[in-house]
Amino acid sequence: MSPFTIKTRTTSRYEVVVPRKIQDEVKKRLKNRELINRFYKKLQKLETEPSVYGKPLRKPLSNIWEIYLEKRWRVLFEIHEEERIVLIVALKHKDEMQKH
Repeated sequence: MSPFTIKTRTTSRYEVVVPRKIQDEVKKRLKNRELINRFYKKLQKLETEPSVYGKPLRKPLSNIWEIYLEKRWRVLFEIHEEERIVLIVALKHKDEMQKH
């Protein structure tokens, strides 16, 4: 495990990458250890078929996908098919997400 990413498992089709900035945000915003564990467990689903578990967002965020965590949180991510990487780009509370 490098200092900037977390690989949730090595036997998967996709590698889930959580940048250090997002790791820090998760620790700061979720606080509860159990909730943090559920966050990383949820990311394991993205290893097999991220487009099945995630929902694509509309313009202007058309390259971003989201997955729900505990009904209150949205995990935003990008899918890089060529590299087989799922890059976590943000963790947002549902109230921070703008409805169009």
